Amino acid sequence: MSDFDVRWALISDRDSITKLIRTPGVKWFGNIRQKFYGTDSLFNCYQTHRMVAHSVETSKLVAYAEFRTYPSITALPNDCWLEWLSVRYCLPMPISWLNTLFFNFCIYKSECPEVLAQVLQEVFYLENRATYFITVKMPNVKQQAHLKEYYGDLEKLCKIYYPREYSINNNFNTQSLYIVERFDMLPKITYRKALAEDNDDIIAIQEVEMPELREELGDFYIAEELMHQEREPQEEGDLLVVAEMNNKCQETELAIFIWMTTNFDIRYYVCNYEMGSFGNLVKFDPRMSFHYETLTVSSVHRRAAASMFTTDALEDLDAMTIVGGLQRNDSGMSVASVGKMKVSSINGTIDDAHVSKANKFYMREVLYSKFKNILEIWTTI
Repeated sequence: MSDFDVRWALISDRDSITKLIRTPGVKWFGNIRQKFYGTDSLFNCYQTHRMVAHSVETSKLVAYAEFRTYPSITALPNDCWLEWLSVRYCLPMPISWLNTLFFNFCIYKSECPEVLAQVLQEVFYLENRATYFITVKMPNVKQQAHLKEYYGDLEKLCKIYYPREYSINNNFNTQSLYIVERFDMLPKITYRKALAEDNDDIIAIQEVEMPELREELGDFYIAEELMHQEREPQEEGDLLVVAEMNNKCQETELAIFIWMTTNFDIRYYVCNYEMGSFGNLVKFDPRMSFHYETLTVSSVHRRAAASMFTTDALEDLDAMTIVGGLQRNDSGMSVASVGKMKVSSINGTIDDAHVSKANKFYMREVLYSKFKNILEIWTTI
């Protein structure tokens, strides 16, 4: 069982975080100066994840950490860090915008160094696409004792990379990167089909969250289901899977149980949930019979693909397809003006000049997944 409870930080945690920052003897790395200004300075800057860790035994706060999509370097523009890394460092791993987060700040009690690993593991679980966490260590300078950073515990969990100009003889006090890799932190998991002898372990896992299942179905309902599947192999629809991993004593233990089934009503989920980004749970099969719908196109007007994803364009699409109504004359789909959108010079990222009150950003991914093929085909014509 974990020694710490790691979760997202809340506004209500500000006082306890400030108290931790001012506690004598704590260890930390990152920019701590602005956090000495009090509780009002903690949640001012953007952070992708703010994590706190409490001791399970005492329920006291023992660590606070911040993760972000760009490094905490004032002189470096937020969208230029990838070019900065490629110029200053020679890294062997495929760092990209999608697989990297920056571990910019962490403070923890000196008697709990193992909390670092659990914080990193929790964020890796939250960010399933993240492969690397990078901490930028600045050159050592003389400063007061309460501002001195400590990287000794982090070094045990990561690999250290030095810039191209580093020299152990002439230029050793330089910037460096501490890179934590996902597969070094997360335990290796082995999946297999569940067996009848796994019944007790599975029941123990489920009893933590749903104790009513054991009271209602008995102590052997998992074994009974598995034995039924063995007797009736022709009945398809349910698949029970377990996953094993090594614990702290390097002993194999059952840690995950998955019950998958095809016996559910697709229409219920499509009607009651936003399933458009998942293709409405329907996958096109060219081997099955299907129908072509012919459209007559009278005219074609070329416009930038980016103009289809502005705030105004999403407002119009929402009005026409959900609420109903007429398209406005100042529509972003009709005119892509500079005042309505701004396209960044890197990767064509769209930054809206203003944001609508309703939160319709979820529509961007859905629209792109539907229009992607149309745009690709059109550009080849």
